[in-house]
Amino acid sequence: MEEYLDQISRYFETVPLWPFFLLGVVGLVAIAVEIVNRKRREQAIDSFRYTIETELASMYPRHIRWPENVNQYLCARLPEMQHNFEVLRIFIPQDQLLSYNTAWNKYCDFCRNITDEICAASEQPANIQSGNETTATADENDPKKVFHKLVSDLLAFTNI
Repeated sequence: MEEYLDQISRYFETVPLWPFFLLGVVGLVAIAVEIVNRKRREQAIDSFRYTIETELASMYPRHIRWPENVNQYLCARLPEMQHNFEVLRIFIPQDQLLSYNTAWNKYCDFCRNITDEICAASEQPANIQSGNETTATADENDPKKVFHKLVSDLLAFTNI
């Protein structure tokens, strides 16, 4: 065993040390880049969550009030949310990117297509048909529940 240690020590005496220092520097740079990327990812997640929590405070997570001119209200908030969506997209894993983009597109479509008339129609009591079918259809067509689900789907990507 002592022969092996002597052989290894003689090897390091004759070999130049600059490759080892270079490898160490590259390792330190890689660790620094990883730390910076993690902080950027956390900041992107925090910005995305903060935007949703502030811009949609009266509508999500607890529904307090549905604003007048809901279409204009939601569409006015889309540009800032779009910016934060784009920043966060960089940090979404490739295998989840399609579902992330799909969730965003569904949210944008909802914001552009919702009207006060649709909201008012959903609040009217539906004709009583068979009990289970009416409840399922009412939940699918209730804009408040659809909105809540769309926002929850978007926020699910911040838990990665």
